[in-house]
Amino acid sequence: MVTIDDFKYILTFWKEYKIPNMVERDIHIDLETNKIIAIAGSRRSGKTYLMFQCMNELLKKGVKDDNIIYANFENERLVGVVASDLDKLLIAHKELLNPDGTIYLFLDEIQVVENWYKWVRKIYDTGKYRIIVSGSSSELLSSEIATSLAGRNLTYTVYPFSFKEYVAAKGVKINKLQKYSIEKGIIFKIMDDFLEYGSFPEIAMTQEVSRKLDLLSSYFDAIFFRDIVRRYGVREIGELNIFLRILSSSYASYFSSVKALNYFRSTGRGISRITLLNFLDYSRSVFLVDILEKYEKSVRKRIAMQSKTYITDIGISRLFSDIDKGRALENAVFMELLRNVSTTDRINYLRLKSGKEVDFILTGKTTELIQVSYEVSDSSTRSRETSALVEAATALGLNAGKIITYDYEGEESINGILIQYIPFWIWALFKSNTLNNA
Repeated sequence: MVTIDDFKYILTFWKEYKIPNMVERDIHIDLETNKIIAIAGSRRSGKTYLMFQCMNELLKKGVKDDNIIYANFENERLVGVVASDLDKLLIAHKELLNPDGTIYLFLDEIQVVENWYKWVRKIYDTGKYRIIVSGSSSELLSSEIATSLAGRNLTYTVYPFSFKEYVAAKGVKINKLQKYSIEKGIIFKIMDDFLEYGSFPEIAMTQEVSRKLDLLSSYFDAIFFRDIVRRYGVREIGELNIFLRILSSSYASYFSSVKALNYFRSTGRGISRITLLNFLDYSRSVFLVDILEKYEKSVRKRIAMQSKTYITDIGISRLFSDIDKGRALENAVFMELLRNVSTTDRINYLRLKSGKEVDFILTGKTTELIQVSYEVSDSSTRSRETSALVEAATALGLNAGKIITYDYEGEESINGILIQYIPFWIWALFKSNTLNNA
């Protein structure tokens, strides 16, 4: 049983803790809102540091540090904590500090506390607390939680560093007005690391390759055992391990449960298609992967059509297979788009009547077509990418399309359609948000 003394220990440790220097995230949390703020995302994506960033904001605005509570529920002193124990946190805080005024309550990795949202709703309704919670599961995004909090929450999803944040973590200063003065060799080295080992914050700050791989392996193990096996009570541990390895290696490609099922059956493993689909849902719920649906106006058709999977961080893939540069670049573009998408906008892939495809179609206030091609010097590759864009733009009544490349920059007009070739690093560092944020 977790006691008041356990919470006093947690609070005392926090009071003595000095918030470290951080790479500022390109995420603005509205701390003035009268809502419960939920910060969701994969393990090690920087949720805790985003909380620290919020705390620094509050301190700069004059909020007293005694009015800021931080508790990480993965601390060993809080093992076994249940929702009914959480009142002890507030009692411990009042006994130690006796604060006056609004209390900012930061609850990190709250998903480990069963029925946490019932307690949070109770405390929120008193009007005395501003509550910020974080978790490594999309439980924070689920309809159950939305129903339980009854519109009381605002949710922010945190991913590993964007390319812009990754460059900042490397200490390179980018001047938007002088983008062509950047020494390209430095940017290409950073971009190659980004596409090879991913952008988890700790990975970005680590130089040794062996250390990067050790960290990535520990992240995968935590996602596997703590976030999926333990949370969902998975018994088919061997099958899950194989499935996640296959899924992690198959980024930026179609997911077929039938093919996966046939593979398992060919190895003599008895597993159902429903179980495999559950594995995919679990992987999405803990932010290991995301899916991209085909562009269709009908919601039913979108759901019924084959989807593509993208991995939240390419570094996990590096554990199981060599990185395919073309697919890695496509995966990176998808993640940059996903970070900027609003609730009123959509990202899909587009399959044309001719059978050709456009990697991404962005729809909302405007419609945009984006292809990704690592290398466009080969005439057949270039023709394939441009012909799909031209056909799609013509069909949709658009006059332009983009091709994101590794290095090539330029533009051309084909049948009245403007094709822009933009290197990934320029697009990722200097673009305005491609989608209109809500």
